[in-house]
Amino acid sequence: MPTPKKSERIDLDILRNHLDNLDIRNADNLNFWLYCKIAMRTGLRSVDILKLRVKDIKVEKNTATVIEQKTKKKIIVPIDRTIMAQIDMDQDYVIWNNKYSTPVSLMTVNRRLKKIFKDEETNVSSHSIRKSCAQIVYEKSGKDIIEAMLFLNHSNTNTTISYMGLNEEKRFATYSYLD
Repeated sequence: MPTPKKSERIDLDILRNHLDNLDIRNADNLNFWLYCKIAMRTGLRSVDILKLRVKDIKVEKNTATVIEQKTKKKIIVPIDRTIMAQIDMDQDYVIWNNKYSTPVSLMTVNRRLKKIFKDEETNVSSHSIRKSCAQIVYEKSGKDIIEAMLFLNHSNTNTTISYMGLNEEKRFATYSYLD
């Protein structure tokens, strides 16, 4: 059985530009916009964003409380006011498909991302946003692996190093010692 391709980082500026040009009066566009904006501001895993309930949001604090599905850890993440203003507080879920009366599917998000990045030679998925955000945190923190680890809510730095592909990057950089 072939190994599945790992999602790769994407250029978040391309995604931001796309989101800035969406007509979010359209429900499908609004759901995609909400998903991407929340992902880019929190670094949450896709499943946690898509399962985010309105009742878990504290409007007065601009935060959401999430129990991560993968780790079962409870975290509190900031929700930007511009995002908060677009959430329908009368729904059960933050990202809701009215047509099918269900949360938006991961497949729907992935299809839209693949269309946006169709000209890129990368394996794009919803997880690409999380990886890209982690890289930004890592770079802007002066390559502080602890900050990246905390952002990703990983339990140890080894997980973060592996997740971000830093082992491969470091190993490849050692070849320059032989120049």
